[in-house]
Amino acid sequence: MIAITTSLFHLYTGAFGIFGGLVQRSVHVYLLTALTFAIVPFIDGKKIRYRFVDVGLIVLALVSMSYVLVNYSRLLNATPYVTPPEYYDWIFAVISIVLVVEATRRIVGRLLAAVVVLFLMGGFFSNTLPQPMTTPTAPPSNWVDGMFVTTQGLWGIPTRVSATFIFLFVILAAFLESTGAGRFLIDLANSLVGHLQGGAAKVAVVASSIFGSLSGSAAANVYGTGIFTIPMMKNSGLDRIFSGSTEVTASCGGQLMPPIMGAGAFIMAQFLGVEYTVIALAAIIPSFLYYISVYFSVHAESIVQNVDPLPREEQKNALAVLRDAPGQALTLLLTLSVLIYMLVRGYTIYRSVFLAASILMIVSSVQADSRVGVKHLVVALDKGARNATQIAMACAAASIVLGSLNISGLGVVFGQFIVSLAGGSVALLLIAVAAFSIILGFGMPTTAAYILAASLLAPALSAVELSGLPGHFFIFTFAVYSTLTPPVALAAFAAGQVADADPIRIAFKSIKMVLPTFIIPVRYVLHPAILIQMSWEYVLLDLGILLIAVIAIQAGIWGWPVKGQIARSLAVVGAILLILPASLVPIEFFTLIILGLAFVALSGILHLNRHHQVGRPI
Repeated sequence: MIAITTSLFHLYTGAFGIFGGLVQRSVHVYLLTALTFAIVPFIDGKKIRYRFVDVGLIVLALVSMSYVLVNYSRLLNATPYVTPPEYYDWIFAVISIVLVVEATRRIVGRLLAAVVVLFLMGGFFSNTLPQPMTTPTAPPSNWVDGMFVTTQGLWGIPTRVSATFIFLFVILAAFLESTGAGRFLIDLANSLVGHLQGGAAKVAVVASSIFGSLSGSAAANVYGTGIFTIPMMKNSGLDRIFSGSTEVTASCGGQLMPPIMGAGAFIMAQFLGVEYTVIALAAIIPSFLYYISVYFSVHAESIVQNVDPLPREEQKNALAVLRDAPGQALTLLLTLSVLIYMLVRGYTIYRSVFLAASILMIVSSVQADSRVGVKHLVVALDKGARNATQIAMACAAASIVLGSLNISGLGVVFGQFIVSLAGGSVALLLIAVAAFSIILGFGMPTTAAYILAASLLAPALSAVELSGLPGHFFIFTFAVYSTLTPPVALAAFAAGQVADADPIRIAFKSIKMVLPTFIIPVRYVLHPAILIQMSWEYVLLDLGILLIAVIAIQAGIWGWPVKGQIARSLAVVGAILLILPASLVPIEFFTLIILGLAFVALSGILHLNRHHQVGRPI
């Protein structure tokens, strides 16, 4: 009942407009907090005595929501940091934070809950921290105002995005799933690449990239499509490790791929104060290069392991797939078309998603293969709200951390500390920011990882004039990569469970598959052509250069088609020279490009002199 009510509330706001900030965000957080307590028991759902704890917390969440709604006018008109908070404001501020932390512990994990508590304690007692992290103590009333009364703490930007944009996207994904879109995407990918060498793995790359963009969660995508693609890859002859890593890399990349990307992209747009379409446009070339790296790795490994295409009886024909599921095809096409059109035309995101969802339900009802009845609709509403709990709690928890950093001033101090740690070296600063972005994302959803990393590390990049879209996209990229980077790689552990393989080995293999894209962000943060932040001449030049670099570095790493240690080494060195921005090395821009191309060309010449190899089409 709570789940369906929550979904209907958000659909109503998508249709008729969102409520005031405090109402929209508090109702969102409290309802999903209550839902979390309802679906994730305190200890053991079979023991009735423990369920009384859950019932009590649900009631407390609903009472807290009622308090905010009843006192909305007073809270809205209060002068923050001037008007003293009332007695019950103190009580419900503490209760609300405790509820969110407990819900986060249950649905996201203990790590993020511990991080929230750590930042709260560190911020509140920041005057006792060792230098250079010491900051003046903020009055306790400032914490009540900052965390509960204003829209800066618990009701801050991450919660705003979750309450207005993200939830509706989750509902849209649930509606699509109810029409059978997931299985349709896999069949469609099969018809496109299933006949090629290593076809099973290439099907996984195509299907998971599309589904990953819709779901916005790497681990969820691994479970959603991996249960189909990983067994298919294993049956085709690929080993368990590579099957798992293929699904991991394909799933993670979906968070970088337009039109939807991960939830963190919407928060980035809010942080930067730009339209989401600006972020989506900037992501086109980086995501393209990412999947070129993955696809090339799949083809090279398929040749090394001598993996054949899918058996003829398992291959699909594109026309047959469309003919067998016309409703699903039409539903998916029109839904995405309407969504992209409205976003490009400048409509609000929540209105665009609502209309896309409405089109989806109307069109799906036309064809029997995609028709969604009342029962399926109720299930989709229920599942959508349940699927949103993790993202909502991660955003609410991240809002608390963000509020703590702002109130205490620790965010600015930490940024200054990172800059001093780099000792004036831009290269060291970028390495430190990338490493911290990955570390902060260990064990967390990408959304929460990006918010924490951006809050702590964006000031460091701003200090050396690397702020704005390039800086935030740099942080966001490595926050996404935290889901595949050991030792805590959520997507790799999910794939390991499905593939029955070692998740750490899957994680390391995944890094190998996308290694060039770990280096490319260093280029675009200093030379943001591929983020569409420079003239088109530089955009096209960088696209061509980086495309060559990605293929060259992967050819050297995987040993196909380039053979021999010298030729492979030259390919990797040449690729790195092409990727590195000229500002980091004492070589002029075009000289660096020519030098890199020369190394790559020399690698190719050595390979051709060694022997001529003909591969199958990729």
